Amino acid sequence: MIPQPVHWIDHVSQLPALCQQLQSQPLLAVDTEFVRTNTFYPIPGLIQIATPTDIWLVDPVRIPRDDLQSLGECLFAADKTLLMHSGGEDLELFQRLWSGLPSHLYDTQIAASLVGFDRQTGLQRLLKESLDIDLGKEETRSDWTKRPLTESQIHYAAEDVRHLFRLKALLDDRLTTLNRQAWCQEECAHLLDKYRNKTPDDQLYLGFSSAARFKPEQQAALQHLVAWREDQARRRDIPRTFIAKDAVLYGLVEKQPRYRGALEDLGLQGGQIRRWGDELIKQLQIGLEKGNPSQLIPEPLSKRQQSLYKELRDVVAALATELALPPEVLASKAQLSDYLLRLLQGQDGGAVFSGWRGQILLPRLQSHRLSSQ
Repeated sequence: MIPQPVHWIDHVSQLPALCQQLQSQPLLAVDTEFVRTNTFYPIPGLIQIATPTDIWLVDPVRIPRDDLQSLGECLFAADKTLLMHSGGEDLELFQRLWSGLPSHLYDTQIAASLVGFDRQTGLQRLLKESLDIDLGKEETRSDWTKRPLTESQIHYAAEDVRHLFRLKALLDDRLTTLNRQAWCQEECAHLLDKYRNKTPDDQLYLGFSSAARFKPEQQAALQHLVAWREDQARRRDIPRTFIAKDAVLYGLVEKQPRYRGALEDLGLQGGQIRRWGDELIKQLQIGLEKGNPSQLIPEPLSKRQQSLYKELRDVVAALATELALPPEVLASKAQLSDYLLRLLQGQDGGAVFSGWRGQILLPRLQSHRLSSQ
């Protein structure tokens, strides 16, 4: 098999011809390289696009963002599917570059998880075990915004999309044999929905599960602090941790310091205290004055509930073994906990699982009689 030739695109004048070549292709293999060390948003370093016959490396460092809009429109066309591996971070970069997402997605990591691979199998391992292809990872931590790129970087970037068509064909064969093609389509659509409908800033505090023990006014303060930090990080394009780590926000609400001198004990560094100390204390007080959060953080399962949860987890594990699936693909811990709590509250637990999971998993869960309910 003759490898696809690699074409370098680093001027806006080259984009019309590229888009014309891509226009008739219903499936495009796509990957991105970016840097996200000192910023909130990823900084694009390279966009790799492949068809079965060619590979293009598009340089977003030398081509202004506004001039790349035509490429985004081409990639996101309604009749196109983007073929990617573990595309979550790439989707986030797309939203930054083009304020949009692909119309359709085929993620080989998702497909692999539905035919027996671990849920987060990397491309390197997947290619080795499926196609006996060794994919080097020497350039994983490269600075993709520095020019010129080395020959090693260019080779690495091209290899990340070169083999995706062969990999998809193999995975499709297995999915078809197992009658799971529809499962893959559903999961890929869910991934796109996840990035289309991100958690609002004022709901991010609900992920601080250990703060469930806080009083309502403390949870309101945490809600405000987490949302405020997110807004500041986004506005200033800096990592959240440059302002304060999660543990620091938790400590602020727990200890409620009123002076900057107490902040070092919570884990803030000197520069953070000088830059953010007074504002963190101010925002803490604003949050405490709110009184109540929009909703309370769910409390952890009681000992009795944990026992019932383990029963349900065993049911899921047994079914996963029968289907040769990772148990977490069938049901996450959060889903299974939600299902249990709904049952105990006399609600319809089945609402937690929709689509193929509802068809496959619900009958097994519903036929199990909880021992201590």
